[in-house]
Amino acid sequence: MTSTLKPRLIDDLNALHASYVSAINTAVADDDMATVHELAAGYDREATQMVAEREGKTHLLPLKRRAA
Repeated sequence: MTSTLKPRLIDDLNALHASYVSAINTAVADDDMATVHELAAGYDREATQMVAEREGKTHLLPLKRRAA
């Protein structure tokens, strides 16, 4: 009997984070700060989307920033 368990959210977030850390470290080593900032923003978007999808909260996207 084969189990079809869905991966845990934390495991998927950890994998996503690790992939971005690697890419960001490469960009830092190349002194490419524009790419670092793009990657950091990309991670925020992807992680937020992933959580929203898993929690059934995609209707709250895109997130709105509060005025300072």
